[in-house]
Amino acid sequence: MYPLRPAAAAIGIWNGLIVGLDEDVRGLPAAATLDADGAVIVPGFHDAHCHTTSYGLGLVLLDLTDVHGAAAILEAVADYSARLDPQDWVIGTGYGGGMPLSEHLTRDELDRAGGGRAVWLTHFAGHSCVVSSAVLTAVGITSDTTPERGRIGVDAAGRPTGLLEEAAMDVVKDHVGPSSVEQLARAIDVATARYASEGITSFTDAGIGCPGLDHSPVEMAAYQRARATGRLRARAQLMVHNEKMHELASHADDAIERGLDLGLHTGLGDGWLSLGAMKIWVDGLGVEGADGSPDWDNDPELLRRDIIAAHRAGWQVAAHAMGDRAVDLVLEALETAGKAGPYPAQVTHPRHRIEHGGLIRADQLPRLRQAGMTVVTQPILIAEYGDLFAELVAAERLAEVFRVQSLLDAGIPVAGSSDRPVAAGSPLRGIQAMVQRLTASGTVHAPAERSTAADALAAYTVGAARAARAEPQRGTLAPRMAADLVLLADDPVTLPAEQVADIEVLATIAGGHVSHDGAGLLTNSGLSTVEMAAAAAAEAAEAAEAAEAAEAARA
Repeated sequence: MYPLRPAAAAIGIWNGLIVGLDEDVRGLPAAATLDADGAVIVPGFHDAHCHTTSYGLGLVLLDLTDVHGAAAILEAVADYSARLDPQDWVIGTGYGGGMPLSEHLTRDELDRAGGGRAVWLTHFAGHSCVVSSAVLTAVGITSDTTPERGRIGVDAAGRPTGLLEEAAMDVVKDHVGPSSVEQLARAIDVATARYASEGITSFTDAGIGCPGLDHSPVEMAAYQRARATGRLRARAQLMVHNEKMHELASHADDAIERGLDLGLHTGLGDGWLSLGAMKIWVDGLGVEGADGSPDWDNDPELLRRDIIAAHRAGWQVAAHAMGDRAVDLVLEALETAGKAGPYPAQVTHPRHRIEHGGLIRADQLPRLRQAGMTVVTQPILIAEYGDLFAELVAAERLAEVFRVQSLLDAGIPVAGSSDRPVAAGSPLRGIQAMVQRLTASGTVHAPAERSTAADALAAYTVGAARAARAEPQRGTLAPRMAADLVLLADDPVTLPAEQVADIEVLATIAGGHVSHDGAGLLTNSGLSTVEMAAAAAAEAAEAAEAAEAAEAARA
C-alpha cells in the first residue's frame, strides 16, 4: 500500500519500526531473520469503528451472536440459567440473530426460560434490549411508566412486554451499574486476542464512558490496565461519548464552551493508547427513505450545539449518521462551527467523520469532500442485512445505501470497519463484502457501488489509519512506519472475491511484537510478544519509580 514501492520481498524491522525494504536491508546484520515461506504480507488491518468492551464482555458472558432463532435463543438462556444461583442475573449480548428486526422475545418467554430469574438480553444492533419480569420489577417499570426518552414496548392491554428501546435501556444499565476496571480489562484482553487472530493491529473503540455493564465512567483506566498487563494486543484509539461533555469556564479567546475537564481533546496519548473523536449519536438504527421521517436520537438543536462545541474544543467529530437528513445536520453544524471560529491552530485538520453513512444523497458528496470528511463504512452490513435495507428504503433510493465507489470517485476518503458486535468483525470478510456487495439472498446490492479489491484493502489499512489521523505512522509498509503487519496465506487483491474471507491469517505483528501466531510460523523466530513488551515496559516503569523513591529518600 506504499505508492513508491507497490511490492517488495524483504522487510527490515528495528525498535518497532520498518527501517527499509529489499536492497535497503538485504545483507544487514539482524538479531533474527524469518523466512515467511511465501506468505503475503500486508499492513496491519485497522477496524475504524467497533465496540471492544461490548464485544469482549459478550464473549465472557452469555454470547448469543451465533445463536439464531427465538427457540434456540430461549434454549441457550435456559441452559445458561441452570448453571447460576437463583439470585444471579442472566446477562446476554448479541441476541436477535435469525429474527426479523421488528420481532422480539417477551418478558413471559424470558420468565420461563430463566426460571424466574432476572434476564437481560441486549440486541445485536445495540439499540434495544429485552428483559424479564424480575428486571422490570427491579428497575420500577410498570404500565404507568412513561420514559423521558426512548420507548418501552407494551402490549394491547398496555402491559410492558419487556422490550426497551434506545435511551429507555439506560434505566437497566444504571441499575446494574458499570463493570469493574478489572472486568473490562479482561474483556479487552479477550476481544483484542480475537482481533489479532484476524490480522487487526489497531482499532477505534466507537464510544467509551457510556452507561451500562459494558462501559464505565472510568473506562480509560481499564484500557490503561490492559495495556500495562499485556492484555491490549492491538493499538487502541478511544472515542468519547458526547454525553460526557459539560459546560467549561474557559477564556473568551479560546471559544471553548463545552468539553471535557482540563480541555482534553483528540490526540492525547501515544501510538498504543490515545483519545480519538467525540462520538455524537445523531440518528438511530433506521435509515430514512421509506417514510422520510428522521430518527433523531436527541433534540436536533442539542446535537448541533454539541457538534459545534466539540469542533471548537479541538475534537475530531465522529457523527453516528445513518440517514441523509442526519448528514445534512452534521454538515450544517460544522459549517457554522467553522464560521464561528477556526479549529485550534495547534491541532491538525480535524478530519471529521461520518460513522455508517447508511443513506447519502448524490448532492451531499461535494459538501462532504469540501468539508474534508471521511465516511467510515461497514460493508459487512450489506452482506448480513442488505435484504432488510431493501425493505426499509424506497426502491428509487437503494443505490444511496452504504455507498462506497461513488464516495471514492468524488474524492471522499473511505475507512473500513465492522461495528462489531453488531456484525462480523473480520476485515477479510469486510473486504470481500465491499467487492461483492452480495446480500444473504444472493442479490447484488447497488452493483455500481462495488469497489476493487485494492481499494477495499486500502479502506482497511491506509484509509482507516487516515480516519484515525494516524497515516503518518501506520497503514502502509514503508520506512519509518510502525511495524504493524499481517502474514496471509494468499493475496486478497488477486484472489477471486468469493475466496477472500477464507484466507488464513498466519500471523500478526504489532509494533514489531507478535500478537498472533496461528500457524506457528514465528515460533523460535526470536521475536517477542505483545505481553513480553508490556511486561518489560512495566518493569522499566517500576524501576524508574523505585529510583525516584530512593533519590527522594536520600534528599
